Amino acid sequence: MSFRKGSTNSDSPSAHNADGDADELTWDYEDETFAYRRPAGRPVAPSAAAAAMVETPIAAKPAADARTQRVQRALNRALDEWWRRGVLPADDLLRDGLLVLEAGHDLDESQRTLLLRTALTRRRGMVTALRYQTDPERTAVLVEESLFKSSQPLAASELARLQQSDDQSAAWTPALVELLRAAAAIDGAKRTQATAALTVLTAAPLPVATFAEDALPVVPPWIEGEAASPHERNWPRRLGSLMLLAVVIGVIGGAVVWWQRTQPVTMIEVPPGAYRVTLEPAGVAQVVELPAFRIDRYEATVSNYRTCYERGACPWPATPASATRANYLLDPASARFPMINIDYDSADRFCRFMGKRLPTAAEWEVAAASAPATGRMYRFPWGDEFAVQRANSAQLGIGDTVQVGAFQPAGDSPLGASDMAGNVAEWTSSTVVQDAVTLYLVKGGAFGDEPDKLRTMALAPTPPRTATNWLGVRCATDVR
Repeated sequence: MSFRKGSTNSDSPSAHNADGDADELTWDYEDETFAYRRPAGRPVAPSAAAAAMVETPIAAKPAADARTQRVQRALNRALDEWWRRGVLPADDLLRDGLLVLEAGHDLDESQRTLLLRTALTRRRGMVTALRYQTDPERTAVLVEESLFKSSQPLAASELARLQQSDDQSAAWTPALVELLRAAAAIDGAKRTQATAALTVLTAAPLPVATFAEDALPVVPPWIEGEAASPHERNWPRRLGSLMLLAVVIGVIGGAVVWWQRTQPVTMIEVPPGAYRVTLEPAGVAQVVELPAFRIDRYEATVSNYRTCYERGACPWPATPASATRANYLLDPASARFPMINIDYDSADRFCRFMGKRLPTAAEWEVAAASAPATGRMYRFPWGDEFAVQRANSAQLGIGDTVQVGAFQPAGDSPLGASDMAGNVAEWTSSTVVQDAVTLYLVKGGAFGDEPDKLRTMALAPTPPRTATNWLGVRCATDVR
């Protein structure tokens, strides 16, 4: 795959500057897209919004030819490079990947995510990459990441352009707004950039010219890097005028950011009260007073932890393998499976990265066992009797993790927490001292455990450096 060089400030796509060098690289897709084009009579690839609601039948998708398969394999190798060394793919692979999508072929979520991250970093193909994202929260995370890059962060004016050019922005904008509000409230270094971005995200629609489609019959309305018309290039001045007016609103809005907090839908709230729990290996129960707190509804997933690792906040796990899957952590199919192979320090760093903390053993047990309607503490999250089909345990015979929430709602606790029994055991911040050694209490039992270890009162004192395929984490936070 090749590029042609051209000036984006000339009516001629092949114009060069006085030195004979191109002002910037321009996508040369007019003859290349045909190689990936869908067979005649095949339907056009759905938009990201449509794909999120109804998946295109496999039979309706064009078969991947050898060239498309090479791109898919190259993207898999690029994912591995990104994970291990933080290296993004080259521009030509970014372009090839976008062309594959435009031709109606499918890429998995991790490949499309990598294309968007690369597009945002390189400022090329951003809208094209955005329109193929199907997870608004993940999109919001990537856009937020680009806003706070240490070098060449995405400007608020560029964010405004993306928001208006992407017809799926209504899905990811609310999630991005919440991320930016949290960043502004807890991180002074990010406050100015976050406030500027919030201003443009919540402003009235700007009179930005739409991108012409007539000249691009095969590719999307805007592939970043294509020469813009003079009318399009006037948008910064119009945005600048509006920004002057928005400054006053931004000053007021910035103050609001300090107190605006929204309870995440992925957490459950546990009411304050006196609870009878077991905090010692001997199994002696005691009554503890707990203030209100929140705890994650699900175990932290591979996708969650990858975000932390990609930001440099979490270390690489002890191994990428699970009990039966050698490529567990790198396989896109594992994105919604529980994160494993992390020791206490990694679990703690992950929760702090998420703006949360590890739960205490008492908090964990209350979230797993408490039934507010009756005031009882159940032996298992769903009741007092073990039920094979309500948890991933040794009796189910799977021998490895399953996707988080796979047993909901039948296996959920009365408060709504999933997988509090089985799947993976979970770190807590509570400790015991045995033989002069400090151990951390692990709760919940795992896929290889028998029912007695899945009881809500069960606990396992564990050395903090333990990192294994049956041990994961879920986080908690205080209610203020």
